Order: sequence, then C-alpha cells, then structure tokens
Amino acid sequence: MKKGVDILPRIGLALGGGGARGAAHFGVLKVLEEERIPIDLIAGTSMGAIVGAMYAQNPDASAVIERYERFIEDMDYGSFGMKYIAADADQDSHLLQKFARTIAQRIYMSSMGHRSGIMKPEFLDKALKELLDRGDIQDTKIPFGAVATDLNSGSTILIREGNIRRAVRRSALIPGYLPPEEDGKRLITDGGVSEPVPVDSVLKMGADVAIAVSVDPAAMPSLEDPSMINIMRRCDLIRGIYMSRAQIEKADVCLCPDMSDSDWSEFLSSGEFIKAGEEEARKKIPQIRKALRRKRPWFYRIFSG
Repeated sequence: MKKGVDILPRIGLALGGGGARGAAHFGVLKVLEEERIPIDLIAGTSMGAIVGAMYAQNPDASAVIERYERFIEDMDYGSFGMKYIAADADQDSHLLQKFARTIAQRIYMSSMGHRSGIMKPEFLDKALKELLDRGDIQDTKIPFGAVATDLNSGSTILIREGNIRRAVRRSALIPGYLPPEEDGKRLITDGGVSEPVPVDSVLKMGADVAIAVSVDPAAMPSLEDPSMINIMRRCDLIRGIYMSRAQIEKADVCLCPDMSDSDWSEFLSSGEFIKAGEEEARKKIPQIRKALRRKRPWFYRIFSG
C-alpha cells in the first residue's frame, strides 16, 4: 500500500532471530494482513530475515506459510548436523538414554576439531533456494533489509543491495553451527550477534512506526542436563534475550509471542509457533493502531476524526 505524499507514517517491521521459533513471524504477518495494516519496510535478522525476505518478495501471508510448511514437511531433519543438537522430543527419556545422548553429543563436538561450524552449510543454501525466489534484494515488492554482523569489527551490517539469497544467507549464519563468510576484511556471521531484533536497522531504513517481533522465550526451564553444548546454548540464549530487550525498547510496539519451553531447533513445531504469532498479534492490534494515530500529522488527525 503506497502513500501519495507521506501523509501516513511509514510502518516498519523488525523481525528477530530465533531459529524455528521464528515461524511465529508468519502468524504476525497473517494477522496484520487481515487487519489491513500495511507494511512499508521490513528488516530481518537470521530466521527473521528468511521470513521477511519471503514476504517482501511475495506479500501474501497464506502463500508464504504454505511454501514454508511444505519445505518443513520435506526437510531431512538429521542430514545437516542437527542429529545431536536438536531438542529432545521425549522429555521423559530414561536416565540411561539421556546419558547416551550426552556422550554422543560430546563425541560429535570433539570430532569437529578446528572446523568453524558443526552444521552443513549446504543445508542453508538448499533451504534458501526452496524458500526464496531468485532476484536482488533491492527489487522486492516491500523494501527489505537483511541484518548480519562483522566478526572482525563487531559492527552490524544492514544489507540492502545484491543477491537476496546471499544476503539472507549471511544474516542466518548461526555462530558455531554454520561457518562465517569472508568478504574482504570482513568476516560475516549471523545478525543476531549484534542486533537480535533489528529495530535500529528498520528505523535506519526510514520507518516512522517500528513494530518489533521478538521470539525469545519469556521463561526458561531449569537446565537439567548441564552438558557442554547445553551450557553454551543457554548462555547464548540469555545473552540474546538481554540484547533483544535493548532493541525492543526503541520500538513503538513490541510483539512477544509465548515461546516458553520452546527450543530454536524445534522446526517440527512450526504450526504451534505460527499460531502463537497470530495470538500475540491479535492482542496487540489496538496498540498498533494507537501508535499509528499518534504518529500521524496533527492536521490529518483533526480532519480524519
């Protein structure tokens, strides 16, 4: 929905990272579409970049959800290095089974040696070919930016030009799981390292109203199995939550779907995450409309009633 002379505020959507939990973004987009709330700009980090790019190319929530769900159904869950890092499907496993999994994790991690990632990067390339159309990022129907991080300088990179699959790939290179990408003096990795919810980036793109979507869990279960990889994952989660809070405080409205007790690797629970996104968006529609009214020019508010 275009605006003739910028009478209405430009609405920007900042979609945060979170692995499988990022499917909640689809639910948010679906509700915003149903409520006829136009999205003028999208910035995405990691999984938020994947969802954001899909919608920026094809602003049809039902179509992108169908495309994503079809991909998830066909995905070979254990073929790209997640066999020993995915969340346990059976939380009530026998003690010996948990012990066996822990040993398998340690052996798997030890076998990595000096590799810069434990997942197969080919999976991400294949996924992006399935989920995104060919094209350049500057040619999307909705202006879009993918957020990445330079490991050498520590700076955030907002990618607005070039091949869209490559841009999103850089945004979704999960540290430790997928190797970073060299680009001259830069060593590029996941945007969640520096900007887990890209509010700063969507404001930089020109948003007047920033709607942030954070898919961090509101509560965390006790760490019952303090293995090396579980400790690393928990520390990274806590760090990300605090960084996300610093970003969402700058947004006009923040949507935080209920992600309690969910893990970033639970891709088979995407349907539940999408529903959680829908529920949170419906709750926050009044806040979004209030923020839009507040940002309209004074003369528009007077004459529009």
